[in-house]
Amino acid sequence: MMTESELRKIGQEVLTDGFCIIRDLLPLDVIDDCARAFQPILEAHMDEIREKPNRGPNRHFIKLPFEPPFSNPVLYENETILSIVDHLLGDDVAIASYATDTPLEGSVHQEFHGDVAELFPGTDLVTPPYLLAFNFSFIDVTEDNGPFETARGSHRFARQEGLRKVESGELELEPLLLNRGDAMVRDPRQIHRGTPNNTATPRPVAVIGYIRGWYRFDMLPRISRSERGTELLRFAPQE
Repeated sequence: MMTESELRKIGQEVLTDGFCIIRDLLPLDVIDDCARAFQPILEAHMDEIREKPNRGPNRHFIKLPFEPPFSNPVLYENETILSIVDHLLGDDVAIASYATDTPLEGSVHQEFHGDVAELFPGTDLVTPPYLLAFNFSFIDVTEDNGPFETARGSHRFARQEGLRKVESGELELEPLLLNRGDAMVRDPRQIHRGTPNNTATPRPVAVIGYIRGWYRFDMLPRISRSERGTELLRFAPQE
């Protein structure tokens, strides 16, 4: 359990830089179970990835089934992650998505982008965060296998201004490297891109999206095992 000062420090890091990485947070046996369970899911998408990838050449965004091992509460109800999410988004929080980003060998640099639409496009207004992404990788993310590249602080500008600052070099890009068991909380509005996976091993990184209660989109079945889980998944459709 984080202390109040640790929580404030991490929260400020997310607000200022756009992300924080918490090392060795997640149990490796759970991560390894997820990695094994993901293999047949990836194989089932290979024809689609070859013919019509949805995130650029040899890169695919794949929704995860909300069932074991992916539905282990140590992941989506993680006490440390939820402390950060509640601190930054308030006490009315829900899960909106659970998926993976997976570049394979032959993937390329993505265009610079933010992951969510602006609330007030065409204006200079930048709001506090209304969505946070919790990322964890099934394998170690290295400089060779397609890490995210992101620009610190780019989420604190309107989208077009953030893009301009990144493209001009005013805001520098850096790769975000994760080990198995590490957790990253980030503001999806931050300007970033995926990079090429130059290895023969796919690099799946999972993402759980947490939203303020008034913001709407969902990509989940409804499964829960606790009172907090029921609350977090309340916007997902009933079976």
